[in-house]
Amino acid sequence: MIARTQRPTARVILAAPDDRVLLFRFVPPDPWPKEPAWHLPGGGLDPGETPAQAAAREALEETGHVLGPADLGDPVAVNEGAWSNLGRHFYTVHTFFFARVPAATVNPTALEDYETEEFKLGNRWWGADELAATGERVFPPGLAALLPGLLAGVRPAAPVRLLWTHEKESPEGM
Repeated sequence: MIARTQRPTARVILAAPDDRVLLFRFVPPDPWPKEPAWHLPGGGLDPGETPAQAAAREALEETGHVLGPADLGDPVAVNEGAWSNLGRHFYTVHTFFFARVPAATVNPTALEDYETEEFKLGNRWWGADELAATGERVFPPGLAALLPGLLAGVRPAAPVRLLWTHEKESPEGM
């Protein structure tokens, strides 16, 4: 059995006034193919931090948007699973929040070294219809289906459980 480090994260679905959401380009870790894909702003929780506090901190660091935990409300989705990078094995529970921001801007304030490299791959504000139609890999799987309700102001009563892998991918070997 592989020993896995627990790495809880918090991510934010940021919606601009025109209902586009921000995604960052990155190359996924194992078990996914090493092809550029897209993911939401966010990252690991610091010791003692709640998911909402981490999501607000990560939004500021990666996008420059100032949000407080209260601005995020309750989580709207979760997913979890195993992954590895550079020989290190992890198990992550992602907690996803939703927030509206006043402009479709990205002005990072504090990127980690690995994020600086990743940031060079770019970012994009996507419409829900674009996400639903894209053939590119988007994390989390199921984001496109979750967006219409969130953009219409409907929050789920409990966090929606999203898949860890995409429908075409096998969870074997994870």
